Amino acid sequence: MFLALIRAVFYCKILLMENVKEKIKEFNKLIKKYPDMKELYLGRAKLYGKIKQYKKAFNDYEKVYTGYISNDIADICERNNLIVEAEQLYNKAINLDKNNSGNYLRRAYFYMRTKRNEKAFSDFKTCLEISPQKTLTEILIKKLSVFSVSNNVISNNKP
Repeated sequence: MFLALIRAVFYCKILLMENVKEKIKEFNKLIKKYPDMKELYLGRAKLYGKIKQYKKAFNDYEKVYTGYISNDIADICERNNLIVEAEQLYNKAINLDKNNSGNYLRRAYFYMRTKRNEKAFSDFKTCLEISPQKTLTEILIKKLSVFSVSNNVISNNKP
């Protein structure tokens, strides 16, 4: 309990500082001292984001979310044109829970946005195999009919 209070005081002290780069230096010191304190990596990642050092932010987020991949982080990477990193995060989410149709659905939309329609179709198909509810099927068929993929994968006339 006492150690948590000390950590909170240090954390608050850093947040009150005005210079972002100075804040990062303080986080670096604390991370050296408390390498297992995930909140420090999150705080530093947010600061890296403020100064547009997205790769460093990505690395800190990845340290925190080992074992639990947030699709939100992949979305942030994609919005900042870190397409490779975004795809890695979507892949990790799927590898951690291969029976979660939502993970395949998120990656399928990502593939559509990055114009890799055949990969999107494959993920939509997997999503349907995992979770064949009628409403989900209807939504996916509508999505599939929006884009055309090579004839040997799908045609717009036959969803």
